[in-house]
Amino acid sequence: MFTQLSRAVRYGAVASAALVLTACGGGGSADSALAEGGLAQVSVGTIPAILSAPLFVGIEEGIFEKHGLDVQVSFADGGAAVIPSVLSGENQFGYSNTVSQLAAIDSGLPLQLVQPAWAPCCTPDEDDHGVLVLPDSGIDEPKDLEGKNIAVNTLQNIGEVHIRRALDKLGVSHEGLRWTQLPFSDMGEALERGDVDAIWVSEPHRTPGLNKGWKQIIAPGVQSFPDQVAGYYSTSRQFAESNPEVVKAFRAAMVEVNTFAQENPDRVGAVAVAEMGIDAGIIGQVNFPKFPTEDDGQALRDYGAAVVEYGVIEEEPADYEALFAATG
Repeated sequence: MFTQLSRAVRYGAVASAALVLTACGGGGSADSALAEGGLAQVSVGTIPAILSAPLFVGIEEGIFEKHGLDVQVSFADGGAAVIPSVLSGENQFGYSNTVSQLAAIDSGLPLQLVQPAWAPCCTPDEDDHGVLVLPDSGIDEPKDLEGKNIAVNTLQNIGEVHIRRALDKLGVSHEGLRWTQLPFSDMGEALERGDVDAIWVSEPHRTPGLNKGWKQIIAPGVQSFPDQVAGYYSTSRQFAESNPEVVKAFRAAMVEVNTFAQENPDRVGAVAVAEMGIDAGIIGQVNFPKFPTEDDGQALRDYGAAVVEYGVIEEEPADYEALFAATG
C-alpha cells in the first residue's frame, strides 16, 4: 500500500529564503529561532494513517511556515511508539491516540497535550476505522465476535477500548475476546491465513479490505465515541517549558491546518497520495475522520473513565486541565 516516502516526508519541507534553526542546535533554543525571525525546525512523529494527512497539507500549503515552523514528519506503527520519541527529543511533537497518552501520563511520563488531531466521523458507513472479517468467516454480526481473536496495532490501546465500548453499547459481551498485535500493513495477510478472526484497521487499510469483499462488523470509532476527539499532538514537558512560543505556534498552526483540511477534503486526498504513497485508485473511496480545532475536554474525560473501566490504567487523572502544555 505504501511506497517509498517522498523527499518532503524524509527531509522535511524546505524553507525558501528563510533562516532555519534547529530545536537543539545552532546555538539556541527553538524559541530563539522564532525570536530572530527565522523558522524553528521541529520534527513531528505520527502513524501512517489518513488522520496524519493534514500534517502534509500544512507543509504543502505553507501554513507551518506562516507560523514560523519548518516541519519534518516521521512514521511509527502506532501512537504508543511515537511517545518515547517525543520524550527523548527525537521528535518535538507527536501524534498519539488519547488512550496511549493517558496511559503514558498515568505512568508518570512527562508528556503534555498540545492540540486535537482527529475524531471519528460521523455514521458507521463513514468511520475511518473498521473491524473487518472474511465473507465466509461465519461472523455476520457483532454478537458473532464473542470469543474471537482480533488483530490490533497495539495491545491494551485504543483499538481494544473502541471495540469494547462499541460492544458494550450493543449489549454484546467482550470478556472472552483475544487480541493479537500486528502492524496495520500485516493484518490483511494474517486474516486471510486464518491467524486471526477479525482485524481492526484504519484508513487507508479499511477500504482495500472492503473492496476485496471483506465485511465490516463494527464501526469502532463511531459506535464507541462518535465525533469525540480521539487523539492529540503532544510534546514533552521539558520542550514545552523551554520553548513555549514554538508550542504556541504549533498549536495555532494546527488549528489552521485542521480547518483547511476539514474544508478541503480533496486537497487532503491529493496530498495523501503524493506524500504518503496512498493508492490514487482508492483515495476517492477512503473515509476521512473529522479534523477538530476546538476541544472542551469532555472527550478526554470520557476516555479517562473508559480506560479505567477497561483496565488500561487504575485511576483517572486528578486534574485534566493540567495535562495540556501551557503557553502563557
